[in-house]
Amino acid sequence: MSKKDLTERELRDLENFKRMVRLLDLKRRAYFAKNSPKFSGRVSSVQFNHLMLLRAVLPCNLSRVMAVTGLTSPGASLFVEKLVTSGVLNRETDPRDRRNIIISATPETKEVFRRIDQGLNELIEGYFSKCGCTPEELAILERAGTIVCSKLDDPV
Repeated sequence: MSKKDLTERELRDLENFKRMVRLLDLKRRAYFAKNSPKFSGRVSSVQFNHLMLLRAVLPCNLSRVMAVTGLTSPGASLFVEKLVTSGVLNRETDPRDRRNIIISATPETKEVFRRIDQGLNELIEGYFSKCGCTPEELAILERAGTIVCSKLDDPV
């Protein structure tokens, strides 16, 4: 079934799914506000949010930074420059194309990503440990998650 095959009614019938996505986003944002490391004050909250968007595509080039964050070319360049200067990102010339710059996470940043993922996983597991779902319901949720992730695999 293609996107054009979905009727307006079928899309409206996804209301609980849409609500779930919004609630998960609110919980994620609240978690970041309360628990996210700010790289010892080196990264603003806006930069941190952009960094969280980028983590799924790192290493990448500046064009990808622009596509993922929505920043303009000068804005993306300034963002990367600030995070490179503060030791959060690395910037290297692409060995296959000297005109291209590759942006990647530093080891410290990769560790921060790992801790954030661990904390979010614990948060989600905590919800499901208290929700009273049956193993069958959890299996259905996992299958639905697999389908959604396969459709959304590329963040941009």
